[in-house]
Amino acid sequence: MHVGLLYTPADVAKKRDSSIDPHGSEQMDLTVKAIEKALMDNGHEVTRIPATLDLLNDIKAIEGMEIIFNACTGITNKMQQANVVGMLELMEVPFVGSSLSTHILGLHKHISKRLFQSVGVPTANFQVFYTGKEPVDPSLKYPLIIKPEHEGSSLGITEDSVVHDEEALRKGLKKVFQLFSQPALVEEFITGREFTVGVLGNDDPEVLPIQEIIYDTTDGKGFMTVDIKARDAVGVKCPADLDEAVAARIKDYAAKAYKALGCDEYARIDVRLDAEGTPYFLEINTLPGMQPEYSDFPRVAKAAGYTYESLIQKMVVMAFTKNKEK
Repeated sequence: MHVGLLYTPADVAKKRDSSIDPHGSEQMDLTVKAIEKALMDNGHEVTRIPATLDLLNDIKAIEGMEIIFNACTGITNKMQQANVVGMLELMEVPFVGSSLSTHILGLHKHISKRLFQSVGVPTANFQVFYTGKEPVDPSLKYPLIIKPEHEGSSLGITEDSVVHDEEALRKGLKKVFQLFSQPALVEEFITGREFTVGVLGNDDPEVLPIQEIIYDTTDGKGFMTVDIKARDAVGVKCPADLDEAVAARIKDYAAKAYKALGCDEYARIDVRLDAEGTPYFLEINTLPGMQPEYSDFPRVAKAAGYTYESLIQKMVVMAFTKNKEK
């Protein structure tokens, strides 16, 4: 097939993300090269499509393109990844990845958490603050963690994001409002082990082996800050060492969460396991990183027996078949 590879150009990513993710542009460049090679190794013709504000016209100008592999994390900011998908939906070319509505539901953390709850998937108790003056829900139990309501890549999460009293909470809320100009999600901080779960597929999705995120602490209080993410200062283990019953429970919940948001082809979900063995689903990434030997999704897919080339091929075939069945 003739596949268009849509991506955020490295120079745009560098200008956009350098202050928060010093390696982001390099990782994007490596990801694009890897996807392109995998597509070509599978016999596809590939046309690169750098994302610009002229995207619709650029796509129209490409002759014979049968499908688009969407690896674009936005144009001028990462929040625009949903906007880019909206642009793709205006075209008559199928694309790899979830729909506009799914990206929006996933990006807005409190909405995805309510959807998790609607299908019986446990998630930490939470409250959304819009002004910082709202009374604190008396059902919330400290410690709490404060996050921008619709950011990814751990943006806005620092060492002082976990708070133990209302004074620190109010201070943290003010910081989010000032830096991100958006509501703040406050949820109970789950002390315990952390995992990420990849899901692959459409009507009958496959839950991939569970990966544990290992922090440099033994008290279960480690969490992913923007600094830790930028420095890659965590260890990983996949498959994770888990009791079979707990692992089965996490996988069952992951499939339910994936379907509740209407995900297509692939997504990745973050989970924390408390001391009693209850998994709490934190958030979903509807456009997970795809850098081979580095990003979590291709790593867990490899543990399931997929080579990078076979993974990319499966995603393309699933997206093309899904479109034909509409």
